[in-house]
Amino acid sequence: MGIFYSAVSPFWALMLAGPAVLALLHALHTLRKTQLEIPTVFSAWCASIIVLVLVWRMRVPVLPDLHLHLSGVALFCLMFGRSLAITGISIAIALYTFEYDGSWLNLGVNILLMAVIPCWLSDLLLKKTQQYLPHHMFIYLFGNGFFGALLVNASAGISTVILRSLLFPDANLPADAVAYMLLLAWGEAFLVGFLVTIFAVYRPVWLQTFDDNLYLRGK
Repeated sequence: MGIFYSAVSPFWALMLAGPAVLALLHALHTLRKTQLEIPTVFSAWCASIIVLVLVWRMRVPVLPDLHLHLSGVALFCLMFGRSLAITGISIAIALYTFEYDGSWLNLGVNILLMAVIPCWLSDLLLKKTQQYLPHHMFIYLFGNGFFGALLVNASAGISTVILRSLLFPDANLPADAVAYMLLLAWGEAFLVGFLVTIFAVYRPVWLQTFDDNLYLRGK
């Protein structure tokens, strides 16, 4: 969920673009170029950006500027890590805004909601599970791939609803919109868990957050 079609005021656009730009610059600064030099990773990253745009377009309108759709950001974060994911999702947001006539004033808002918050939360959950839980493949697949994806996607949706209610207080949100959003996040968590399992077995190089030495060696 993002806020693409109801333009925020120039004041809020500027205020929210500041943190988004700082977060994006930090992601670019900490990005490890060696990640993209691994065979097939750059191709997978570019393809994932395009898939994100297409997935967001398959949507169910709740309001003219609010739509329910699969997020895809949790899987993107697990595949490429925080810095590369923030960069890629930000590109996808810009492409979506350009292709489907979104408001450019909302670019910073959407980067915060759909890239920065989910990616930082995903990275935090990954580090905490590695710190406090056993280093077992099941923990990664079920903890990060399923429950982590559920929390990341739900946080993105809830953050969008809260910020939208603050920016547009006169626009009423349907009472069941949040419930449907959480139900969709639950369903997407199963899909993410399934794909993460497939990638871990057949394409582990596409899971930059999965460490063979940590989760498999000596087990």
